[in-house]
Amino acid sequence: MKIILAAAALALAFSVGACKKKAPENIPQPKAEPQAAAVSTAAVTPNLLEVPGAYLQSTVGQIDKAKAAKELYEKTARDNAAALDLNNTGGN
Repeated sequence: MKIILAAAALALAFSVGACKKKAPENIPQPKAEPQAAAVSTAAVTPNLLEVPGAYLQSTVGQIDKAKAAKELYEKTARDNAAALDLNNTGGN
């Protein structure tokens, strides 16, 4: 009987010790760095007056592609409009 009481007292002591509130850990908090000025990630041009020239140089070479795309768009629009014509069954 004494052994059971001693075991119960020992278990009670361990359970009380386990329930004790733990001290908070010392977690380092990040510190805010001073904000730097906003920096653009775009390519920096040496002179703003050169920007329109660069735009023209890059678009002048694309005129043929734009004309081809326009022709393809118009042809597709004509074909789609012809497909909606109920009088033209296409020979079926």
